[in-house]
Amino acid sequence: MNPETWHELSVRICPAGGPVAPEVAEGPPFFVQGRSRLVVLLHGYNNTLSVARGYYAVFGGHLQDAYSDGGPLVPDLLAKFHWPGDANLGPVSFISYPFEIDDAENSAKKLAGFLRGLRGPGGAPVQLDIVAASLGCRVLLETIRELLPTLQQLAVHFGVVCLMAAAVPVDMMDPGERLEHTLEAPRRLLVLHSTGDRVLHYAFPLGQTAAGEGFFPTALGRFGPPPWAPGEHVPVDELDHGEYWGAEVTAYETAKRLDLGPVLARAPERSLPRYDTPTREMPTRDLPNYQGP
Repeated sequence: MNPETWHELSVRICPAGGPVAPEVAEGPPFFVQGRSRLVVLLHGYNNTLSVARGYYAVFGGHLQDAYSDGGPLVPDLLAKFHWPGDANLGPVSFISYPFEIDDAENSAKKLAGFLRGLRGPGGAPVQLDIVAASLGCRVLLETIRELLPTLQQLAVHFGVVCLMAAAVPVDMMDPGERLEHTLEAPRRLLVLHSTGDRVLHYAFPLGQTAAGEGFFPTALGRFGPPPWAPGEHVPVDELDHGEYWGAEVTAYETAKRLDLGPVLARAPERSLPRYDTPTREMPTRDLPNYQGP
């Protein structure tokens, strides 16, 4: 699968850092409307545009390899979502995490508004599958939260949702809490979590506490959801936080749930991913430029 054929959705204005755009931009315009199904990849915290594109390309390659028939995935089915979950602070950008939660929530509001207007062929329903990682899982769950009151009336139906290394406090899913019922919206839910995730072990509780969201909470992506939560919970304890997009096992587990074709009979070796984190822009289609008022 050639990543250059993928489409993009974005609420970014700048390639690195910057505010949330006033609305979702499509690249190319209007490719989403009229499709019966869409699979969206949603990156996490501290990923610039170029780094996110690189992660998506690696994951897309592993996803393709997971299907045993060797046939190409339908390009029009796949979309890369970009949001400004990073601050352009150079080597100390990681300290911006408490402030990026607002950007995650704002990005979710823009995405929810976009999905409200989405229709399938001839106005029919459209199945939306999403693979999200890290703070991108917060974007996704906040999007579902925005849509819950009218979800049954929308043309969009959440099909397969995969949460990888979810940087979301697990107690937010408790009864009466902010993200209650969001895990119940997808038809099929897969949560990949790791006790070997050092970011969620050490940095996440500090960042959430600094953001005023609890006192040293536990992340959903460390031990998985509470026992009562729906869906499938698969531990991948050999993976650290930044390794999910590059691990063959995560693509394999996702491919099995997406059911886009025959999947390999056996999972690949569960070893640490071997790839270089992308640091430069990949040769893909440019995002539409937002022209401010």
